[in-house]
Amino acid sequence: MYKLEEKRKFNRFEFQKSVLVSPVVPSQSGNIFEVQNKFYESWAHDISEDGLQLENHGQFNSDTILKVHFEVMNDTPVEVFGKVIWSENNHIGLRFVLLDAKARKGIQTIARKKNSPSN
Repeated sequence: MYKLEEKRKFNRFEFQKSVLVSPVVPSQSGNIFEVQNKFYESWAHDISEDGLQLENHGQFNSDTILKVHFEVMNDTPVEVFGKVIWSENNHIGLRFVLLDAKARKGIQTIARKKNSPSN
């Protein structure tokens, strides 16, 4: 039987949280991108340092750029930008394209907590 090669650089961890998502689209001039003022509430299922899995209610196709607002450990709000890399059965996989130090540190804290012996 053929086995698919694992392509992930980072482990995924359960991350059951509500998130706010905004599409990012080319400007009228086509030279820059603009974050839309319209927000969608979605539900995250898992997270890694490389991306996030979200429920998709039909709004976002592959290659869509999204700005995502969510909270990491200690209710620290973060914003990340990601690109939809897959979409299947009302879920999308989002690969981070812009992740600041605060967001990365929060995700690493989640990973350490999930890997601790008490879990």
